[in-house]
Order: sequence, then C-alpha cells, then structure tokens
Amino acid sequence: MKLSWRWITEFVPTDLTPQNAADRLVNGGVEVGSVARLAPDVERVVVGEVEAIERDLGEHRGHHIVLVRVGTGRERFSVVCGAPNCVPGVRAAFAPPGATLPGPRKIEVARIRGVESQGMLCSAKELGLGEEHESGILLVANDAPLGADLLAHLGLDDWVLEVEITPNRPDCLSIVGIAREIAALSGAKFQYPAITVAERGAEARAHARVRIEEPELCPRYAARVITGGRVTPSPHWLAARLRAVGLRPINNVVDVTNYVLWELGHPLHAFDYDTVGEHTIVVRRARPGERVTTLDGQDRALSEAMLVIADPGRAIAIAGVMGGAATQVTDRTTRVLLEGAYFQAGSIRRTSRDLGLKTDASYRFERGADIEGLRDSLDRAAQLIAEVAGGTIARGVVDAYPSPRRRPQVRLRMSRLERVIGASPSIEEMARILGGLGLPVRRVGEELEVDVPTFRRDIAIEEDLVEEVIRVWGYDKIPSTLPDGTVSPAQQPATLRQEEVVRRALRAAGLNEVITYSFGDPADEAALGQRAEADRCLRLLNPLSQDASILKSSLLAGLLRVAAVNVRRQRPNVRIFEVGKHYARVGEQPAESRWLGIAQSGPRADLAWYATREPADVYDVKGLAEHALAVLGVREPAAEPGREGHPYFERDRWGRLGAGGTEVGTFGEIALAVREAFGIPSPVFAATIPLDVVAQLSVGSVQFVPLPKHPSVQRDVAFVIPTGVSAADVERVIRAEGGPLLRGVTLFDLYAGEGVAPGTRSVAWRLTFRADDRTLTDAEVNDMHNHVIEAARHRLGVEVRGT
Repeated sequence: MKLSWRWITEFVPTDLTPQNAADRLVNGGVEVGSVARLAPDVERVVVGEVEAIERDLGEHRGHHIVLVRVGTGRERFSVVCGAPNCVPGVRAAFAPPGATLPGPRKIEVARIRGVESQGMLCSAKELGLGEEHESGILLVANDAPLGADLLAHLGLDDWVLEVEITPNRPDCLSIVGIAREIAALSGAKFQYPAITVAERGAEARAHARVRIEEPELCPRYAARVITGGRVTPSPHWLAARLRAVGLRPINNVVDVTNYVLWELGHPLHAFDYDTVGEHTIVVRRARPGERVTTLDGQDRALSEAMLVIADPGRAIAIAGVMGGAATQVTDRTTRVLLEGAYFQAGSIRRTSRDLGLKTDASYRFERGADIEGLRDSLDRAAQLIAEVAGGTIARGVVDAYPSPRRRPQVRLRMSRLERVIGASPSIEEMARILGGLGLPVRRVGEELEVDVPTFRRDIAIEEDLVEEVIRVWGYDKIPSTLPDGTVSPAQQPATLRQEEVVRRALRAAGLNEVITYSFGDPADEAALGQRAEADRCLRLLNPLSQDASILKSSLLAGLLRVAAVNVRRQRPNVRIFEVGKHYARVGEQPAESRWLGIAQSGPRADLAWYATREPADVYDVKGLAEHALAVLGVREPAAEPGREGHPYFERDRWGRLGAGGTEVGTFGEIALAVREAFGIPSPVFAATIPLDVVAQLSVGSVQFVPLPKHPSVQRDVAFVIPTGVSAADVERVIRAEGGPLLRGVTLFDLYAGEGVAPGTRSVAWRLTFRADDRTLTDAEVNDMHNHVIEAARHRLGVEVRGT
C-alpha cells in the first residue's frame, strides 16, 4: 500500500525524514518495503498557459495535431500538441527544452511535420503520475502561477512509503493509522482529522431507509444523504492526493470516497440517490440466478451465498466488493446516498474469491474493518463532498446497528510484563505508550486496564498488550542475559525416530527419497482400482485444481507419477521411496496413517562394466521391504503369496509380509492397466509398509553381539520340492529343526529342468552352524544337518537331490 509522506505529516507534525520514519515503523513491527520520491525523474516541468493555436497540422500517427503558443510568464514557446483538451486559455504541465521526464527522457527541440516543437505539454501518464493519457494533458487551476515548478504547485514534490501490512493489523491500512504509529514510536503529537458536518434541512430518515436482512453478515449499515451537489472533476489538491497513492481521479464525489478510504481506512460507496428504488437500501443475500453489472462494466452472476446491497427490486452492488453500474454517480447526479457499512470478513473474502474480483474495499473488509469507525468515515466524506461538490447534508444519519459492539477490557500487570520480556518500563511510561497508540488506559494499582477500541482487533489478551509496550518502548532495551536452569536434552518422538531409521536404511541401499504433495487426483485413485477409496476420500472444499482436489489415500499414486516423469525423461532406472501419510474417512471422521512406499523399475543395477543388465523383478522390491522391516526390528517376516486378485498388482505376482499374525507389508508388480494409466511402458514393482502398525509390534530391543571367537561350519543341501510346496515352507522347517546352533540359512540356487522330475524344482540352501563356547566337530554338525533333512522329508515330503 502506497502512502504519501506529505499527507501523513498533516496528522503527525514531525522533524523525521521519510527514511527515518520508515526505520521507526520497521522497528515497531510495521514493514516498509520502500521509500521513494513520488516523481523522481521529473525535473524543470513548470506551469504553462496555452495562449493561442498558431497552426493546424492535420493528422499525425492517428491524432489531430496543432501548433500552439505556450507562455510561462517570461518566455513563449511553439509546441506541437495532439491532446483534445489543449485549447487556448488552459494552464497545464509544460516541459520546456532541457526538462526531464520519467525514463529518464530529456526534452529537446524536435521537428514534427516540418514544424519545430519547442518542448512538450504533458499528460499525467507522461509525468509518471498515473495512467491518464487518453484524456489529454494534465491541467491545473487557471490561477496557478505561470512558470511555477509543477510538482511543488501540485504538492507532488513528495515521498511515497510503500508499507506491507500483516493481516492482523488492518488499523494500519490508512494514512491516519500509520500517522498514529509514527506518533507513538517517535513521541510526536498525533492529530486526528477535524470532522465537522454542517447539516441542514430535513432529517436523513425522511430521505432514505435501510433494512438489514442478514445481520450476521452485516452488523451495521449507515447512510447519509447529500442533495443539490454538482459532480465535476476533482479540485487539483484532491486529484494530486489520489495520484500520490496510485489512484486515478474520477470525479469529485467518487474521489472523496477514495480519499477517505485512504485517509481513515474505511471503505465507503456513493450511490446516485435518484436511481435507488424507493430510496430504500436492503442488505440481503443474492437471489437464485441474480446478476449485477459492476462499475467495471462486467455482468456478474451471483450465488446465494453472496451478500448484496439492493433496493426493493434488484441488487445494486456487491457488498464490500464493488458497486453497481446502474446506480453509480455520474455528471448528471445531483443527489447522493452515501454508504458506510461493516461486513463480516469471511463473507467478503469468499465473495471476492468466487468472483475473482479484488478491490481496495474488499482488501480491507477481508481483514476486518472498524465497526465504530465507519461513522467518522461517513461524516468525513459528507463534509468533503459538501466542500468540493456543494449541496446540503441532510440532518442525522440513517444508522441500522441492531447489536452495538461492547469494547473488551484487557488488564496488563507490571509483573507479567517483567516476566515475559525480562525488563519493564515504569507504569507511567506504559500508560503513555498505550495511550499514544489510541488505547484508553486506566490505572488500577500496579495494573493498567485497557478498553480495547474496535480498530485494534488484534488485541485480546494480556500478552498482546505486552507486545504493544515492548515494540514501542524498544526491543533494544531488553537486557541480554544467559538462560537459567537445567537444559534437558531434546528427544525425538518415537515416530520420527522410526521414520529416520527407515530413511537412512533405504538411502544406504541406493534408493532416492521423494516427497510428493498430499493432495491427489481422484482419477489416480480410480486408476489404482481404488474406486471405493475414492468415494471415501477426503475432498477439499476449495481445491486449486481438479488434480489436487482430494487428500491421497495411497502413496503409490505419487510414486508412480514420479516414475512416469523419470521414464519420460530417459531415466529408466527408478529406485525411489517415500515416507508419508494416507488419508481416509472412517465413518464420519477423517483419519490419517503413516506409510512407507517403495517403487522400482528398470535394470537391477546402474550401468557399469561389472554389473549385469538384468531387469529388476518382484523379489528385488520384496527384499527392499524386508530390509526396511529388519531395521525396524521385524526380522525375517513371513512371506505369503497373494492368491486372490489385487486392485493394483498383477494377479499371482504379489504377496504379503507378516509378523506375529499381523500384516506388515505388501509387495508386487504393478498391473499393466495401472501402468498404462500413468504412462509407464516398463514393469514397475512396488511395496507398501504401514509404519503405525509396525510401531505397535512388540519387537525386542537391539542388543550387542560380540564377534564370534570360534569358527563356523557350513553345509549345503538341495531339496527337490514338488509344486505344491513353497520354498518358504521348507525354510521354516529348516529354521525350526536346526536347533540353537544353526546361525544362518541362505537360499542360493534354484533349478528346474533336465535331471529334475517334471512338476518339481531343485532349491538349495547353505546352512551355517556355530557354537559360542567351542569349535563344532564334524560329527555334531552332521547330526544336526541330517536331523534337518529328515524333518523336511517327513513333514513336507521333499527329497534331497541326488539321493
């Protein structure tokens, strides 16, 4: 928001420079983005008078141009001009040869259509003072002194502060608000604008009526009536003020409402009184199918949730956002209905967002206007309209305020201030600081009692007052001290420790971690065969787009999207994982759970002279899942092939991992239809592990095991296994019957073909035996080895190959 320094100093006379004031504001918590001259590149531009038209030069670049004589009091110049308002007798902005315009652009004598032009009559746009160009040259008052410096005459030799106000400080969205801050921070005297309204004639209630049908959305609506005025271009002082803050002057009545908006911070609107049906204002919600044409000429469809200002027959404005074209003030207007209202912030925010319409008014209402301050704004605008447009202000105000707001009271204890910041000014200084900020203060012993005004919606508790005191008193006054007491070492929650263990293990295994959005696309859920999940998913009320309209119920969608992007960019070797959350609706309540997702595609190993180009398969991702479970304390989980169909895995190419009767993971090959939906041409293998479930398992603590002192002995055995028996079944028997001296079982060979009966396969294991207290003898090892073989024969019907 741009603010004029000259305007600010009308309410806080100070010797501070603009930059000094900006520094004070920043130290007090009000961010100032920049401090710059209003017209930094404009030099030697003066007031000139068009004395006569010397010659008609015809058309030039689409404009009708003339040669005019311009006088500055001491000199005369012949100037070519094509502005429609360039007529004899007007006084305007004139840049003689040697002047400088924004760019910077040096003005020199030029030849146009064979005629010498000695300077330039300038528009506001050419001076960098606005966007007005088509309306012609910038005119000044006819009594402006000829040859006077233009910027000084118009009060534009000014500085502009661009402030960035946080949402909790709407009281600073005005000249008066910033002036109050500077006064409090510098000790200067703050002067509120002098508001006097000369009322005459009939009561305002005799001219207009107000009816609020939605008091929750509009707790207060007030109106004044001004009759007999004349709508004309604004006087130069008013237009200059608006240009200084980046606004375009329109006419004297509308410009006053904008002037007061910037000065006091409360939005107002002026209606042409004679276009308001029955001279009655109705504040209501929009009706089904209702439309309104706004001041920008756009025909807008309204929803029933939107608040409108209406007369008994139609909507005439969008409440808190923009007025309607049908009731706008024009040069034919002689009677004005002036509106000042307070609207519920959330309602205006939704309306502005749904219409895609952001205005200065909506910006302020969204942050919370001052319900008590609207009366001052209304009176100030009525006062200025009467001054610049003439007319009579009807007596009184039509003020619909069914439930007046009570000011909250907050107490500030000196002991609390001392405890929070470690230092404290005197209670007299505290009272002075709070009073300087416009907060009425009463002293009650060693406490201060504050009646919080409605323009300070950010103050609700004692700590808010502590903040107000310290930011004005000065953060530099807080003494530097070392902290007291013992410092306990920080401990991560168990869930974070679990996630970090998994991350380290998988990164060490060569996987890359990815982080995808929690938002997802319902189409992805459907592609994964999760239509039931898609129906139960959590949908966003205000999604940014359709592909980010739900909270994801599976990490796989994000992992497959990442894999697809890599494959399209010729990076086929994909090994990725993500630790994230699944979101779902359980009954009527939302729920979330932590999961680990793994995906792998392409070759088993990176390209290297020593590596094979074998593609990854389902056992690779199974191994990665088992590795992740192992570091979490779940060692040697039971693997069970999936017999039934699965929503997103290929039939008969997926399985489950279990521990203690609990499913702790699934793995498999992503189904062809799912891959095609995500645009992945090559096979993808994936696994998922429910981290919350794993965290609930009773796993033993990690214990140190010393290096063995005695050698181990290894024996190999190959079983011929029929089709109905799985290798996992055989391995379970080996582990169960091997006894305590069996320290390792490793499957190292799989063979089917010549020498092995049809319907069977040869599977070989290496068994490792070791004792901690002695070296095992061959006889001991042979006994244990033979016992394992006999157990497998009798329990599973398998035979040792070669016997």
